[in-house]
Amino acid sequence: MRDDRITAKHRSRLAVVYVRQSTERQVLEHGESQRRQRGLSVRAKRLGWPPERIGTIDEDLGVSASRSGERSGFERLVAETALGRVGLILALEVSRLSRGNRDWYHLLDVCAVTGTLLCDERQVYDPRTMDDRLVLGIKGTMSEAELSVMKERLVEAIRSRARRGEHRYRLPPGYVWDEAGRLVKVPDAREQASVELVFSRFRRLGTMHQTHISLAEEGVLVPVLAGKGRTIRYRRPSYNYVRRMLSNPLYAGAYVFGRRQVEEVLDASQRPRKRVRECGREDWHVLIRDHHEGYISWEEYEQNQRRIVGNRRGTAGPGAPRKGEALLAGLVLCGRCGRRMKVSYGRQGRQVRYVCSNRRRQTGEAICQSFGARRVEKAVEGLLLEALTPLGMEAMIEAARSHEAAVEEERRHFRQRVEGARYEADLARRQYESVDPANRLVAGELERRWEKALEALAAAEEEAAQRERVLSRPLTPEDEEWLRRCSSD
Repeated sequence: MRDDRITAKHRSRLAVVYVRQSTERQVLEHGESQRRQRGLSVRAKRLGWPPERIGTIDEDLGVSASRSGERSGFERLVAETALGRVGLILALEVSRLSRGNRDWYHLLDVCAVTGTLLCDERQVYDPRTMDDRLVLGIKGTMSEAELSVMKERLVEAIRSRARRGEHRYRLPPGYVWDEAGRLVKVPDAREQASVELVFSRFRRLGTMHQTHISLAEEGVLVPVLAGKGRTIRYRRPSYNYVRRMLSNPLYAGAYVFGRRQVEEVLDASQRPRKRVRECGREDWHVLIRDHHEGYISWEEYEQNQRRIVGNRRGTAGPGAPRKGEALLAGLVLCGRCGRRMKVSYGRQGRQVRYVCSNRRRQTGEAICQSFGARRVEKAVEGLLLEALTPLGMEAMIEAARSHEAAVEEERRHFRQRVEGARYEADLARRQYESVDPANRLVAGELERRWEKALEALAAAEEEAAQRERVLSRPLTPEDEEWLRRCSSD
């Protein structure tokens, strides 16, 4: 112990004990480490600090020391030290204070300027002396290297299990890990049917936007993971929900690891930050096809991805159909330069022209060419109808089959919703009946839950009945006449 470095000036200032653990799990399960760190206040008393000038900073419990700029406790410690209010900083070891050389050397520089000492379980250090600063620098470098080695070991162990398809991670709705560690479909029939409905709706409509609009307008509820466990809540789907489900290869029976990877970037203040980004298929760490039972085949998954890419606006393809009177929007190429031609609408949108204006937009030159849409579209219409006329009746039959399948899927969805609400009401009833009626503190709350479940059941039954009336509505004479015209159109 080198108490000769401690002077009365140091003891006139604060002695701060810095307490930190890296994760919330360590805070909950590893109490001995925290007790040892807090016990450093006894060491401060032995070094001559009165109890009223010994403080503790424990704001960073559950925060990793590698997160630069995200530890409010460490930032407060540096700020108090820079103001000359701290005479001694106590930590169990260097890794408690920092796992990165950037923050560590910044703290050493501040301590050297203000004359603040550092102390661990074994020794007191003065950052103003060359020998102590050299030792502290080596300790900081070893702490950073230790963290890097631990990370490499953990990551390689995870990747090794993932290459065998055995690494467990949080699964999206529709899948669970069974007792044997296998990836299987969830046994809940309603959850399965909801996932299948999203894929069948995209198969029928062809775009993510229309799939989302269709599900939202019909009031379809989809399973969503709530919380950190596997608690399922049924909610109206968002567009991002549909996008994530359609782009996830897990639903095609493939085990994938590394679709989203962490990268380090600089923020606006030039501080390093980590963010998660989605990677292309060539950058995935693991891809094992036919790993488990899928909701769609791998061929359909790849076809879906091509459709999604083709629906995007840009030079790669025409994009999804959009509003406007032009029949061939995004499909016409210029016969002179080969670029895709734009659609120009005249006054009130009645005069439609195809214009090759890319050269003017890029270099300021005159447009390549333009022409009216009427003659070109009439010629294309004639060719299209000539090719499709023999297939009119087959198309009607196929459309009728597709409509019947979609109606049956929707009926099944609402029936399962009613069945789920009925189960929740029955569960609430059984819980209420099992409690002692004299215990009003518990019985009153269970009665309220039962009434709420009954209200939800009545709402689900009413919504299902309304939807059934819409789906069972017979065709009117006008509808039948329209269908007859369509068969020859």
